[in-house]
Amino acid sequence: MDKIRLMIVEDDPVWMKCISNYVRKGNDITVVKQAYTKEDALQVVCDNVDVVLVDLTLSKDDENLSGLEVASQLSDKGLKKIIMLTSWDDTEIILEAFDTGVVNYITKASYRDIPDAIREAYQGKVSLHSDVSTVLISALKRERKGKVLTPAEREVYDLKEQGLNKTQIAHKLYKSIETIKRQLKIIKSKVK
Repeated sequence: MDKIRLMIVEDDPVWMKCISNYVRKGNDITVVKQAYTKEDALQVVCDNVDVVLVDLTLSKDDENLSGLEVASQLSDKGLKKIIMLTSWDDTEIILEAFDTGVVNYITKASYRDIPDAIREAYQGKVSLHSDVSTVLISALKRERKGKVLTPAEREVYDLKEQGLNKTQIAHKLYKSIETIKRQLKIIKSKVK
């Protein structure tokens, strides 16, 4: 059986070494390229790589999430089996990553699951790691709850979710505390 040819795009040498050593423990994965920069990653010859594991942020000072750019450009070059690796679990970033063409998004906290994610990607499966599924399901629930609320209730709900108490919400919205209490009671009945 041929080994899965993996390229890892990771700017942190310690993480690069850990990931490389960890995935090599399996007899079916070989690391054929290690790229520490966006530019190095984009020099890949697509025919030599089966799966790509890309870190979301490729520089400590990178506010642009250059891993998304790398994933998008590699996808445009024909590499369609890309896994995003990161410590971020933000809903918008997860969705943006899938928009770029990644087939899985896995957090570094779940590094033990990386080999299985690589195998699934190699088989052409689009999958969600359980950490990511939890984040997305929570976001969907919040969005769904928001749709049953009136605009005024939604405003109160959002402020409550931000951690404001009844008094702070009343002050911010120029309403009485009694009005806010009533709205929160209605909101609670709607979002159960």
